[in-house]
Amino acid sequence: MTTFNIFRPTDGAVLDHDSLRAIADTPSQLLSAYLDSLTPNTPNLILYGLELVGEMAAAGPPGSICPTAEAPGVRFSPGAAILSDGVGNKFLLHVEEELSLPWPNRNGPAIQAALALVPQIDDVDIRGGISVARAKVQAKLGFVDLKSIHKPMYLPLAVAVGNGQDWATDYRRIYQPSHPVIELMIKRFERLERTVWTAEPEGEKFSGAVLGKNWFRYQTVGASALQAVRSLLLTHATTTMDRVHLLKTLRIQLQDSVPQAATELLQMIGSRDGAGPYIDVLPQVTGV
Repeated sequence: MTTFNIFRPTDGAVLDHDSLRAIADTPSQLLSAYLDSLTPNTPNLILYGLELVGEMAAAGPPGSICPTAEAPGVRFSPGAAILSDGVGNKFLLHVEEELSLPWPNRNGPAIQAALALVPQIDDVDIRGGISVARAKVQAKLGFVDLKSIHKPMYLPLAVAVGNGQDWATDYRRIYQPSHPVIELMIKRFERLERTVWTAEPEGEKFSGAVLGKNWFRYQTVGASALQAVRSLLLTHATTTMDRVHLLKTLRIQLQDSVPQAATELLQMIGSRDGAGPYIDVLPQVTGV
């Protein structure tokens, strides 16, 4: 389609259905363009908040949280997000109060499921059964099957990682540089940098003398890669896609320079089954 309607009121002009549709379509078009500019092909995104209440997990992909096992359910902080319905319309959601939901069974956090927000859209009638030209959008929080989180109408807030206690939350989110998850990632990078400078000479690149036989050169490459990722995370707001791409690039650079540090980075992310979108950081499985 190369043509589209815009709303342009003039004196004496008729306000027809297509004119109203042009007004109605504008917010969704703007939100879609904003999403595409940040994270292409992503149907929804958490702008801030909507954090799972609990302790930060010691390991696992960034944003992993351990909810209180004794609590009767889950709790999420207030926040804002862009939601998408089943046909691609976008809505800006503001949650001003904490969200809560009881665990579906006695297993509590040990259940294998995902927590997602989904928009529920209802027509509005006034007294006498008269329909009005508006609809009510309500975000519903619920447990869904793990395979369902890829549907465009589901916005994943937390997904069980499979160890019976931790939940991954960094699926479709924007994090500011001051966010606790970014601070945790920086601390993990500090440990990786210590590994870079204490690791013994190894790796295919070193054996092949790609940068020569001076091990300090390879350590410098690894440390520089860590510094570059650290600088980006501390100076710009990033989306989940950004962070996945950064860690994937970092893993490749460390593998080519200081393989021991690359191995430790993979250990920080955790198992393939519970890595969520960070599975792209892990080496591709061949022969499957």
